[in-house]
Amino acid sequence: MNIEQLGDIIDRYLAGTATDPEKSWVEQWLQQRPEDLQSLAPETQNAVHDRLWQSFAARAGWQSARPARIFPVSSKWLAYAAAVAILIACALWLRPATDHLPVVQTISAQPGSHKKVTLPDSTVAHLFPGATLTIPDDYNTKDRRIALTGRVFFEVKADAARPFQVTSGKIVTKVLGTSFEVMATDSLHAAITVRTGKVGVHFDGRPLAELTPGKRLRLHVQRQDFSIDDVNAAMLCEWWNKGMVFHQEPLEEVVQALSGWYNIPITITNEKWKTEPVTIRLRNLSAGEAVSLLSQTLGFRYKKDRNNIIIY
Repeated sequence: MNIEQLGDIIDRYLAGTATDPEKSWVEQWLQQRPEDLQSLAPETQNAVHDRLWQSFAARAGWQSARPARIFPVSSKWLAYAAAVAILIACALWLRPATDHLPVVQTISAQPGSHKKVTLPDSTVAHLFPGATLTIPDDYNTKDRRIALTGRVFFEVKADAARPFQVTSGKIVTKVLGTSFEVMATDSLHAAITVRTGKVGVHFDGRPLAELTPGKRLRLHVQRQDFSIDDVNAAMLCEWWNKGMVFHQEPLEEVVQALSGWYNIPITITNEKWKTEPVTIRLRNLSAGEAVSLLSQTLGFRYKKDRNNIIIY
């Protein structure tokens, strides 16, 4: 695991959007300090997240657009934050020195709300709830490079002189002008869906495929294998207009999308349902109505526990 993946996992854990394997990994890491097994309170999550980000930005020399917030934090969590900040700082320190320290802008869509952003080159990005874009200050000079976590659909302004490139972990997607979606909601799975034009997908420096309209590449990062299938890209990608459409996607990934869209924790306690494939369209439904429809379709049972929904 590289330092970028480590930071992504911790960000998702603190935001409450990590997958079960990622939660297990972080909790195992935390439990290396056996004196502390308590769960994270929301205020502590926010405080640690901000302190991690501030430490990261300060050591990287970046100018953070994220507003600073101050919460009381216990010494043990400051120790955790410091440990991760040191890891990140060491990784940055090991990079070759440059005369120019990059300035970046970070744009996020909060859980429960999506966001539409127009970039300096007139490219339009639709951020699914919980997604984040990182845009360097030299964007649209020699090229157009950005990084993301989460799920974002792009309508890229054509410019043959400045290729458009999206990085998420070890996955790099390159285009000149087209519309496509990148979904990298955790460190284990990713998907790239092309609506128009042509997209080149690379992983860890090697080319995987060139995708044409209606093609979707699904990658299992840990196993480093991928598959390509035919999908209705217009339906899958325009979730802000046409509702959320899923095509043969595991219930675990569907539930993760619903949790972000409705900003409600939804968990699956019965392992057998996690990999159950789902093909369904969910539009103009409440969270309860969406889970009820999934229950009727697949046959699982569920219950509400305060603000949580538990599938079993």
